[in-house]
Amino acid sequence: MLTENKFSKYLLYAIGEIILVVIGIIIAIQLNELRNDTNNKKQRQNVLKSLEKEFKSNISQLDTVLFHQMKIKSAYPRVMELIKGDTTNVDDLKYHEPYKNLGWTWTFDPINGALRSAISSGEIHLIKNDKLIELLFSWEDIARDSEEEAIRLREYQQTSSKFRQKHIREWDVWTQGIPELKSSNYPSDYKGLFKDVLFEDYASTSLVFALEYIDELNIIRTNNLEILKLIEQELKK
Repeated sequence: MLTENKFSKYLLYAIGEIILVVIGIIIAIQLNELRNDTNNKKQRQNVLKSLEKEFKSNISQLDTVLFHQMKIKSAYPRVMELIKGDTTNVDDLKYHEPYKNLGWTWTFDPINGALRSAISSGEIHLIKNDKLIELLFSWEDIARDSEEEAIRLREYQQTSSKFRQKHIREWDVWTQGIPELKSSNYPSDYKGLFKDVLFEDYASTSLVFALEYIDELNIIRTNNLEILKLIEQELKK
């Protein structure tokens, strides 16, 4: 080819071949990236749907816990009314419900399987919303903050049961909700309990602890709803 002075044609041919190879590589890379983007988008949607299902379950459980904790708040005014009022002609059944409602302590135990799986696998980083990622990473710490208030309320109710049992048979408190339990052979003295100064302390302290627990639960609820809103936005993209 050199002797026939065809070097320039050969060079152009070689360059053309190189260009074709480069174009082929670029196309292959783009197709691979497109395939990866499609797979990532599909996986991202799966992660978001799993998280959405999990946090909807958590908000349902949280609302149930809040409903029962609010019973303490609702019961307190009636309890104080019975403590301070003339109860000479008050039937024992009038004491039963407000007293029982002071004893609620439901703990919030969120489901975190999908969240932990997304974090441990690194799939959480498929989510593009930085605010959502921040909320998801801090979720378990925020949820855990309420445990202290729940434990404190439960422990207080347990330790204060000794003086209440001097007046009240626990069987009488729960027989209406648990048919298997039989009434005690020893009658409860609700009036004596409600006139015991320790019971007034019990009612007031239970309310304070319950209100602090409710505040924590409402913080968690706000956080949960924000996460669900952001997940919904991401699913639409």
